[in-house]
Amino acid sequence: MTGVLPIIELGRLEALARDLDSWDDVLDFAGKFLQLLPARLGAITAALQKDDQEAAHIALVSLAASSGAVGALQLEHDARLADQEVRAGRMGEARGWSPGLRDDAVKLKAALEALLRPF
Repeated sequence: MTGVLPIIELGRLEALARDLDSWDDVLDFAGKFLQLLPARLGAITAALQKDDQEAAHIALVSLAASSGAVGALQLEHDARLADQEVRAGRMGEARGWSPGLRDDAVKLKAALEALLRPF
C-alpha cells in the first residue's frame, strides 16, 4: 500500500519557494501544514467511520493537494488512492487506507520537522 515514493520531495518545496519568491513563506506553509495534519487525518477517519462519502472525498482531496504542495509524495499518492475507493463507493476499502495514511503522516512529520529545525 505505502512506501514506494519519497516521504518528502525537496524539489516541490524549492519550486514553491521560487513561485513565492520566499523560502521563509515555504517554511511557514510547511509548519502550518504540520499543525493542520492531525485534524485532516481526523476528518478523514471520522468521515470514513460514518460512511460519509462526500466528506471523505473532500477531506482526502484536501489532504492530497496540500501534501503535494509540501512535497509529501507518498502521502499525496496514498490519499488519492483512498479517494479513488471512496469515489467508487468502496468505503470499507477506503477505511483500509487509514493506517497507511497515519504511517505516512508520522514519517512526513519527522522529515519536515528535521527540515524546519534549523530555522
